[in-house]
Amino acid sequence: MLRFLRVLTYASSLIAALGLISCTTNTEKANPTKAPVVSEPQPELITQAKTKPQPAVEPQEPLPEKPPAPVEQPKPDTPARLERPSAKADNPSKTPTSSTVNTSNDAIAGLCKEIGDKLGSVTVDNCLQASLRDSGGRSILDRAIAIKKFDPQDDKQPLGRVLLMGGIHGDEYSSVSIVFRWLETLNEHHSGLFEWMVVPLLNPDGLLRKKSQRQNDAGVDLNRNFPTPDWRADALNYWRNRTYSNPRRYPGPNASSEPETRWFIEQIESFKPDAIVAVHAPHSLVDYDGPQRPPHKLGRLYLQELGIYPGSLGNYAGVAKDIPVVTIELSSAGIMPPSSEISSMWSDLIAWLQREVPKQRLARSQENEPED
Repeated sequence: MLRFLRVLTYASSLIAALGLISCTTNTEKANPTKAPVVSEPQPELITQAKTKPQPAVEPQEPLPEKPPAPVEQPKPDTPARLERPSAKADNPSKTPTSSTVNTSNDAIAGLCKEIGDKLGSVTVDNCLQASLRDSGGRSILDRAIAIKKFDPQDDKQPLGRVLLMGGIHGDEYSSVSIVFRWLETLNEHHSGLFEWMVVPLLNPDGLLRKKSQRQNDAGVDLNRNFPTPDWRADALNYWRNRTYSNPRRYPGPNASSEPETRWFIEQIESFKPDAIVAVHAPHSLVDYDGPQRPPHKLGRLYLQELGIYPGSLGNYAGVAKDIPVVTIELSSAGIMPPSSEISSMWSDLIAWLQREVPKQRLARSQENEPED
């Protein structure tokens, strides 16, 4: 009897459960709008988003942020004769040469035209208004290597000499543009604190060809071509075994084989700088070679010493010749830093020069003192 009651109770529970399920199913069918609906993206929309083509644009230097006045204020109009078109970089037969230019002014005008056509951050007028002069140095394709000197002022003894250089690598556009920006600052505010020699573009052939390249026109990395003591033994060996013969790092057939390298060495010998500042991109750091204490930071770029390479400027001037060499590696080769950052880097650089250049001068004078 007890077993019969248990079976009866179980059967009743089962019937009730089946009735509940049936009721729920009927309710859902009667009210289909209350059922939860999950919408998924339509397959064609997903396909369209993934395959949307991106515009193919030749890498060019974007225009920088608009700098504050008065640095970028246009100056009085330049004579129209200096605005004439020049030969394009990708047509060497039309490149100005010693036989086709009449004066050094023509060489600078032609160079400025090419630079203004190439860079988004430096116009032809910016270049002309920098008052560059023809140094007499020439690239392989006979382009002028332009310089600007800021001499000591009559009533002030400078703390020392500074050699500032950009564009040793032709595809590091920002290294040229920022030197032009600092040239504007010096033109406006040079106080005689230092004697300056500024080289905004050491490798004009590398920059001004149709597709800019790191090397000069002979395919030589100028920053591996300086005559360091270890060059003959190490430079080509390092290139083959450490860079796996990377053409961008080719040091040349011999040390100082390139006219741009030889010219820069001559400037170091004649100008006798107490510090050299070389601008590069895009490693976002400050490197240093040579005596005295390095700068801890320049703007948002912090010291991170990379070591030395056979044939590099840091190895040649900083290690072999005991001249402090500050290498500024900007964050981007194709985009200028904001104007505030350009100003901050300059302020930090001047502060470092004020601290360390007098020490360098004192050390040199003591080395040159005759022994008793």
